[in-house]
Amino acid sequence: MATTTSLTTTYAGREAAGYIRAAFLSNESLAALTVKENIEYKQVVRRLVDNVTFANATCDFDAQGTVTLTERILTLEKFQVQRQLCKNTFLSDWESRSEQNGELHASLTDALIANVMAGVAARNEVLIWQGVNATAGQYDGFETLFNAGGSGVLLVSSPVAIDATNVIEEMGRLVLTLPTRVRRATEKPVIAVSSNVAEAYRSAILGLGGGFYLYQGESVVMNWQGQYDVIECPGMSDDTMAFYQKSNLWFGTNLLDQWNTVAVLDMYQYDLSNNVRFSCSFFAGVQYGFGDEIAFYQA
Repeated sequence: MATTTSLTTTYAGREAAGYIRAAFLSNESLAALTVKENIEYKQVVRRLVDNVTFANATCDFDAQGTVTLTERILTLEKFQVQRQLCKNTFLSDWESRSEQNGELHASLTDALIANVMAGVAARNEVLIWQGVNATAGQYDGFETLFNAGGSGVLLVSSPVAIDATNVIEEMGRLVLTLPTRVRRATEKPVIAVSSNVAEAYRSAILGLGGGFYLYQGESVVMNWQGQYDVIECPGMSDDTMAFYQKSNLWFGTNLLDQWNTVAVLDMYQYDLSNNVRFSCSFFAGVQYGFGDEIAFYQA
């Protein structure tokens, strides 16, 4: 009878769940999007457009108007992060007794998992905006989708590099590019900006006497003239802004638990080496709904 060997065990250490959940949520751009989970591979999102008009009253039922049904497809890509580390490397830096006994100390495991998940979060933050599916290990990000021919997205004309001297004027042009029907809709749109635009905006507001920004610490709340939230998205390219409703931009994944699991395998019992393998895999992708309800600025 053949010996049955289990080649992997899922172990996350004492603090790993907290590390991983925090890492996923540290994708700051997710605060500016609608997160759709439980997608197996593709999700067809149907859109309904009904430009309501009035008709003069009659005694009969008289159906008028046009209802248009279209659809967008959110397609996921599967990705993985795998690392192999040698326990000997950590003999002098971590709790050496465990390593000398051939064990992997829980604190070291937690730290390595936290490091992997921090890298996953940072990479995904960039791909949400700048990803290009034609490149291995990437999916099409919003910048790629918005700039594609036929996207229908409203591009702000003559964009320029942003600094504190022009950010308010240029942000104002972005705002006015979005149709009034979207700006004044029940769901208020948000303004997503790259980090350099956010820094320029904070400096400009300070220059106008908005000194209260100095006392909010890291949790600086930005908005445009008290109307629209301004959200800093570190994954955006410099000099980039987008104005849209959150419900119109989607980040998709399969199961959030896949972002919460790291497989850790000590290879000693299999090949007598001092290597330890870490592996995680997950699905991700982005898509938007109505292009003509998105204003986009990119220099």
